[in-house]
Order: sequence, then C-alpha cells, then structure tokens
Amino acid sequence: MTMRPKKVTRKDGNTYYSLVDEKRVKGKVVQKYVGYLGKDLHSKNEIKLEDILPYIKRLLDKKISQEDIDSILKKIGIEYDSWPITKIMIENDLKLKKTFLRLK
Repeated sequence: MTMRPKKVTRKDGNTYYSLVDEKRVKGKVVQKYVGYLGKDLHSKNEIKLEDILPYIKRLLDKKISQEDIDSILKKIGIEYDSWPITKIMIENDLKLKKTFLRLK
C-alpha cells in the first residue's frame, strides 16, 4: 500500500490534488481515492497538535503581522510559498486520522 498525491489538470488549466491509496490486486495496480488536498499541494501541511497549541492564540489574532506568522511557522517547522497569507485553517481529517494546517 502506498499513499501519494495525485495531480489532475483540467482543460480549463486548473490543477487539483488528491490523495490516493495504491495497491496491487491480482497483479494490477488499483487506486482508491482517499481525500482532497486542494489546488496547491504545499498549502496543506500535516502538523502535530502539541507543536501548534502554544501558538493558536497568536495565529488567531486578527491583527497578526505577516512577519509574526512567518516566525511561528518556522518555529514549528512548516515551509510555505504563499505570500501574503490571508487564511489560516486548522483541519482535523477524521478519514485520514491526521491534523493539517492549511495556508492561503
């Protein structure tokens, strides 16, 4: 069994990513859809709750600066490529049993 992101580019030029589970069944590779990752593969980062809990209050402050967001994300080891960040979402995926931090 292998979990990997799958990239799909539509005719209109939009690209979407999903997580698929690949395994061999009777000698053939079978893919099973697991979950949607979004339009930007790097906008969703898996996190451990104990790493982000000390920073939740600061991240949810409406007056937080981009520099403060950058320093917090570096402290918990998250690399990102979107600038400026306009949305910070914490997502608990019950199907994958993982917690993600999504940045837009």
